[in-house]
Amino acid sequence: MKTKLIACETPITRLKVVETLLQTPFSIFCKHDELTGFLTSGNKVRKLEYLLYDAMKKGADTVLTCGGIQSNHCRATAIAARELGLDSVLFLRKKEGVSLQANLLLDYMVGSTVVFVSEEEYRDMDAIFAREKTRLEKAGKKPYVIPEGGSNALGALGYVDAVKEISRQIDLDEVSAVFCAVGSAGTYAGLLAGLKLARSNARVIGVNVTTTPAESHREKTLGLIKGMSRYGLCPKIREEEIEIAEGFQGPAYAVPSTEDLDLIRTLARRSAFFLDPVYTAKAFRGCLHISRERFRSRNVLFIHTGGLFALFHDPQRFADQTTRVI
Repeated sequence: MKTKLIACETPITRLKVVETLLQTPFSIFCKHDELTGFLTSGNKVRKLEYLLYDAMKKGADTVLTCGGIQSNHCRATAIAARELGLDSVLFLRKKEGVSLQANLLLDYMVGSTVVFVSEEEYRDMDAIFAREKTRLEKAGKKPYVIPEGGSNALGALGYVDAVKEISRQIDLDEVSAVFCAVGSAGTYAGLLAGLKLARSNARVIGVNVTTTPAESHREKTLGLIKGMSRYGLCPKIREEEIEIAEGFQGPAYAVPSTEDLDLIRTLARRSAFFLDPVYTAKAFRGCLHISRERFRSRNVLFIHTGGLFALFHDPQRFADQTTRVI
């Protein structure tokens, strides 16, 4: 069971203008999960439908989660929790000064308790969660912990469901590959499991956007899919079916490369197709590069996982240099 946070199915469109602009020798379809909602836009809300239902079923009044300073997951969690009458505590990883804008602004506006942690502290989040959970319980609260990115076996079921939605919108037999960004592996694991259960032959390719090695993402993916057995799903995934593409991470997590910035500006200006600097620009660049090599004259499906509020964190980077202010 899950709570309903997405009002309707998100559309799939063919990116014909992008194909022409970039002269792609393949057809690109896009599943627009940046349209899951306005303030709850993006892939995280599919996971939260399951996780927040579980939190409420267990009588929770406060949810705890974590992410980067401009985490899309934390923003979506904070807003969805508030809509359901729950408080939220967000542990946000920061390196330097904090600017109150974009996702972070929205976190504060819905009354989240924001706790900034260092890179070193963030590596031991399980211990931090345990301490905060104990503290809240002593204060009479009922906390519920949601992992980074909502990426556990329960949250990943959101993208098993998404595959069912996709299969109603497009003929999966005509799709050679499905691409998505990989940050915490939950979306990827759900897609892989869902397509296997749908008996699709489409290759599921995750594009690593983090500094975490691909092997770690593979191991986590296998663990998430194995954990789905607790919920009655037992997709048989062979290790060789897990493909995490490297080489598109850019300088660091949440730091776009020059190529990413060029892609964001060009596609916005020439086709009104918006990508974010943390996930989708890197993943789409990987999709283009890999598809040119392996999927010529075929159809590929790109999962747009949202994150567009990140464009407002440092907007000057994304303004086309030819733009004139009059």
